[in-house]
Amino acid sequence: MPKDRNPRRRPETERRRPDARRGFRWRWLAYLLPILLVAAGTYGLLRSPWLSVRTVRVAGADNLDRAAVAEISGLEGKSMLALPLEDARRKLLAIPQVKSVSFRRSWPDEVVIAVKERQPAAFWSVSGRDYPVDEEGVVLAAGAPDGPAPRIVETGSEREMAPGDRVPAEALTLARRVLEEAPRFLNRNVEQFEYRAGVGLTADFAGGLRVTFGDERAYEYKVAVLAELLETLSAEGKPPKAVDLRFGDRVTYE
Repeated sequence: MPKDRNPRRRPETERRRPDARRGFRWRWLAYLLPILLVAAGTYGLLRSPWLSVRTVRVAGADNLDRAAVAEISGLEGKSMLALPLEDARRKLLAIPQVKSVSFRRSWPDEVVIAVKERQPAAFWSVSGRDYPVDEEGVVLAAGAPDGPAPRIVETGSEREMAPGDRVPAEALTLARRVLEEAPRFLNRNVEQFEYRAGVGLTADFAGGLRVTFGDERAYEYKVAVLAELLETLSAEGKPPKAVDLRFGDRVTYE
């Protein structure tokens, strides 16, 4: 029987295709591994005792207890790399005596808190008690102004105040200005200031003159009108006892 010489295709060996999903997983692992290592390293640094705050130093606090300020800040033991400064600032500014605060890292483990204290600028008297207040009208726990300062008596009120309460700052600004300038434009000294809600500031001058300024608006105009009025009435032998300057050119006197 003749041999079959027709060429036949030999069966091909089946080749396996590479698993695309496996390659995808390896690529993602290679991508994520550095990120995971960095995250783990960062976490370790944040929790490392070598980079934790061990000392909190307070500068600029002359009247406040520095140890108490450091404790209130809550910074001791925190990571130097992630200090909760805004939270610490909020806590410290809640202290009535603190006007402003700033922070500075001193590596490797110290934080310096620079405190600016509020300074007494005047006395606000209500219900028979004098309270020291700063220029912004914040009631302070203690202290007294350096040098001459206004004392303002609030009438028509029997309230009790506590450190951190506020009084009208614009009345304080006006009182300080009148106190400093009255000897020049009136040739008189202020004996006392009064404040009443709805009326504003009134000044009692030496010689029995009582002037109601109200607020600080048009201050220069009020002073000029007052000086001219006093000069005119004094020349007529009719010096006034009380002048009201609150209503612009409608000045009243008696």
